[in-house]
Amino acid sequence: MNIKAIDRAKAVVAEIVQQSAGDELVGTVRLYKAFYLAHLFYARENAGYLTDWPIVKMPMGPGISNFDELKNQLTADGRLEISSEPVGPYSAVKYRAIAGGMNQLEPEAITAVRKAVEFVADKSGAQLSDITHEFSRSWREAEQGEELSIYMDLLSNEGYDAAKSRAESIENELAAAWND
Repeated sequence: MNIKAIDRAKAVVAEIVQQSAGDELVGTVRLYKAFYLAHLFYARENAGYLTDWPIVKMPMGPGISNFDELKNQLTADGRLEISSEPVGPYSAVKYRAIAGGMNQLEPEAITAVRKAVEFVADKSGAQLSDITHEFSRSWREAEQGEELSIYMDLLSNEGYDAAKSRAESIENELAAAWND
């Protein structure tokens, strides 16, 4: 990953936590889903990508690739505090945004993050995983740990079928051309 990619991904993670209630977000699954959804909300409204940081298939749904790297840099930069929070007899990871963190995102990106944070706010990690298992075509079709083609998740079934058919047709044409 280049420096710009990691800085942009860090800015999105920090913004997700900052926009969460009380500048805190409990649960890594919730953070992963907000990151994934922010990319979809951004793509639906804007040209280009929110970040080019990889989102990969994890058992609980789409997740942030190399998250430990982002997390470690955000804590080292003083933009994020990480602790544990009791959840019944268990403990969950709590992320807290540090006041005064530099916001490096444009208004369109902030809006996409806000929509993602609002979506995940009242759902458990299990509920969010169920949603992505049902609706994320890229997650269902990928192998564990593989980078997801998340933007296919925005296509309707008809749009996906048409794109897949076109890709297969091009693949067949290329194969035929190589065999001639």
